[in-house]
Amino acid sequence: MRLLQAVTIGLIALTIAPGYLFYFDVTPKVVVLLVGTAALLAAGAVRGASKSFSALILLNLASLAVSTALSTRPGLSLMGTNWREFGLVPQAAALLFAWSVAGCPGNARVVLRGIAISGGVAGVYGIAQYFGWDSFLPAAAYHIGEGIWTIVRPPGTLGYVSYFATWLVVSAFLSLALQTMETAGAWRWTARIAAAICAVAMVLTGTRAAMLGLAAGALVWLYLRGFRLTRRMVAGAAAVALLGAAFYFSPPGWNLRSRTRWFAEDRLGGGRPELWRDTLRMASHRLAAGYGPETFTAGFALFESPGLAAAYPDFEYESPHNMFLDALTAQGLPGFAALMALCAAGLITAFRARNAESPYLAAALTAGLVSQQFTGFTIPTAVIVYTTVGLASGGARFSLPSPAREAARRASFAWLPGKLKRALAAAAAVALIYCAVRLTVADAALARAQRALETGGATAAAAQYGRYERWRFPGAAADLWYSRASLQLAQKAQQPAVRLQALLQAQAAAARATVTANDPFDAWYNLAAFDAMNNRSGAVERDLRASIAARPNWFKPHWALARLLALEARPEEAGREAELAVALDGGKDTEVSRTLAEIRAYLH
Repeated sequence: MRLLQAVTIGLIALTIAPGYLFYFDVTPKVVVLLVGTAALLAAGAVRGASKSFSALILLNLASLAVSTALSTRPGLSLMGTNWREFGLVPQAAALLFAWSVAGCPGNARVVLRGIAISGGVAGVYGIAQYFGWDSFLPAAAYHIGEGIWTIVRPPGTLGYVSYFATWLVVSAFLSLALQTMETAGAWRWTARIAAAICAVAMVLTGTRAAMLGLAAGALVWLYLRGFRLTRRMVAGAAAVALLGAAFYFSPPGWNLRSRTRWFAEDRLGGGRPELWRDTLRMASHRLAAGYGPETFTAGFALFESPGLAAAYPDFEYESPHNMFLDALTAQGLPGFAALMALCAAGLITAFRARNAESPYLAAALTAGLVSQQFTGFTIPTAVIVYTTVGLASGGARFSLPSPAREAARRASFAWLPGKLKRALAAAAAVALIYCAVRLTVADAALARAQRALETGGATAAAAQYGRYERWRFPGAAADLWYSRASLQLAQKAQQPAVRLQALLQAQAAAARATVTANDPFDAWYNLAAFDAMNNRSGAVERDLRASIAARPNWFKPHWALARLLALEARPEEAGREAELAVALDGGKDTEVSRTLAEIRAYLH
């Protein structure tokens, strides 16, 4: 079972499927997790976990279930949004996987080997991306800015740079934990090399959160060692600092220097203090059970302050960018407390342990938790943090547990009959496999619909999108994307029949998106554009006002409504909307200010 755990966590880190799946860097990882966890459940991997750890896992699962049942959008909370698929089922699978890590007796080194190897491979890929070598992903997707100040933010195989950096920093410390446990020289060197690769790749991502996590983890490691440093360690640290400085000021280090300039210009990390303040205000309205997993985008839009909106006028917040605030808004105080207790249990156990690897486990968990204070959980980052908790709580020692300890572990589920335990595990495994199949089939159909639209096949796209609709889970759908992609086909199609078919598909999808999109304010704004093309001014006003109701402090619908009201000779109303649009835009767009000036000129 340890080998299965190692393979599962390794594939979660490395698996991407560009060209085969639409959400190619999200869905494959979720599918791997679901299938791997199902196999572990079928093998009975969670029954050996300690009583206290089992209780914490069950508390987190219960909180997820309640918050999903009471969610503002239960269908969406079941599997999650398209961008990270972090609903009830995937989160439950991540927790069950960690449960299996804590409860599976035997060689924990195998799990750490899987983490070290996958971290090293992913790190090599991230380093290659930094230097411009990428055979899988378009480089433009992670190059930010223009001209000499362009920076490179390698996402590796994790989809986004911040998640990649968190994975790397945790993997670095876990690889060092592995080298303390290994007796074979080859594996010890493999672990050390993997840790070095992860650390270098993490620095090249230019991610402040992960760098802060690295520093915090290093301090914890030093503390647990009694702040004892050997001459070799000091010399090694000095050599690393010198090499780092030489690279930073060399021509290849230009991207890092550009990133430093961005640090100076964005000291607060994209308005995170204001985001966290508004998130707390949002959470205070549903402290008992939260809004439900993956409902943050729509819920936060109602609580976004004018100041935050004006500072970042066209930015959509998909999460609070903090793992604990994410749990608070999704699951309320019970979910927040359960997650805190789970992480605290891992830290306390690692701090109290008296073996060679425990300082590295404590450092890994600290680094991951610190980094996650600035980003939301995704499946890979949740899995590696929960796995580290499981390793710490279950004991990472590679020797088999003593008979007394094993008896205590198994006693945690002694009250359940053996047949019932096996039946529950089998039912959960079947459910996870079912979810994995539906996700895969739906996502593959959506990818084929995308290719059909790109090649001008409106009929083929409609057929594949229909298949996607039949297989997808209730909740968030790709209607908003499909609407815009079909409109692009209609605009460039040469044949009138194709143009008409694509336009009709786009309009139908735009209407559906107002119900299925996880950002309804954007869906209503998109529908307004289609109603405007059909000269339905009344419908356009309805759409724009619905967009404003869904996100009151977004400048775009106010701006569009001001222009519509001006055309309808309603200048006073238009002026009010234009003034609000200018205030919420924060002076970022001259077109918005020009609209207000034109309306004022008309009034005077």
